[in-house]
Amino acid sequence: MIIMFTYIQITDRDSKVFKGYVDYEFGKDKLSMTLVRGMKALRHIVIPFSEITDLTIDKFYGEGRVNFIYKAQKFSFLNTGYGESQYLQKHMLKATMLN
Repeated sequence: MIIMFTYIQITDRDSKVFKGYVDYEFGKDKLSMTLVRGMKALRHIVIPFSEITDLTIDKFYGEGRVNFIYKAQKFSFLNTGYGESQYLQKHMLKATMLN
């Protein structure tokens, strides 16, 4: 498995926002993420692809961004490195189309 690293913003239904970094990897039927701040792991989240809604891919200040909703939270992944954005987009589209 390939573990990738990028910037993430998570907004909940009360407009509370988490901004930080995330390690993520794609499994057979899920996206597995660990939110990190510095060297400290904050929280591990496993998201079944079948529960992802409102997947969008757009640009944010000229950089690739992937957004989706899971359990009333908006997850926004921002491109932070060469090839990372394309990897995330490709795998998210493929995984969510299969469900």
